[in-house]
Amino acid sequence: MSYQTLDLTVADAVAVLTLNRPDRLNVMNMTMRDELGHCFEHLRTRVDDVRAVVITGAGTAFCAGGDVNDFDGTAAEQMHDLMRGRSHHWFQRLWHLPQPTVAAVNGTAAGGGANLVLATDLAIASDRARFGETFAKVGLMPDLGGLYTLPRIVGLRRAKELCLLGDLLSAEEMAELGLVNRVVPHEELLPAALELAGRLAAKPRHTMALTKMVLNRSTEQSMEEVLLSELLGQSYLFGTRDQREALDGFLRRNGSQKAGVDGAR
Repeated sequence: MSYQTLDLTVADAVAVLTLNRPDRLNVMNMTMRDELGHCFEHLRTRVDDVRAVVITGAGTAFCAGGDVNDFDGTAAEQMHDLMRGRSHHWFQRLWHLPQPTVAAVNGTAAGGGANLVLATDLAIASDRARFGETFAKVGLMPDLGGLYTLPRIVGLRRAKELCLLGDLLSAEEMAELGLVNRVVPHEELLPAALELAGRLAAKPRHTMALTKMVLNRSTEQSMEEVLLSELLGQSYLFGTRDQREALDGFLRRNGSQKAGVDGAR
């Protein structure tokens, strides 16, 4: 696909999506918001040849947030339509993407860029990365799903601290709070993200998609509802070719007498 603000490549069942406005620290203008929505919808249709997605930024930043020039002079009614039609459009498509997603945070992730990181399934940060819910600095509240994802990752008290103060965190602080899974030296970032995405791409795709879906819903559901989701999902997976191939491979490697079928022993 050809985009003005994004670069998309696919190799070995892994898509690499690069935010490509390096001269502007990859801030999201209206074109990028539209293209993100289109790109995630496109990737959703490619579950056969794209099994995992890496998201990173060109240049020195991951994404420094929204392009404030787009909102100068915007009325409240216009903002409502822009948020609903553009920003929420791409966030929901990313959140519900069936493929596992990995953020490779190569530099500053601030405002909307921070919440793009939070919307991915796993994240690896360069030791040069920074993270901040910086919306308050321009008189706004966090958006792009940040008020949904952040407290679920760091807890309510810490989420309030990050959102109300808007401070930038170091890569090490990001890891301590669970905002990223691990920190690596800057030059190792993309290889580490691709290695992780390759491991995810090798897993049965229906298993990845259903596990993501139930986990994403679990914080709003009762235990009984989650158990029902597990029951329905597991019953479905047992009928797929991917699951049978995964089980056959596991038994060949481990022997049916040495391990339980779920690999727990």
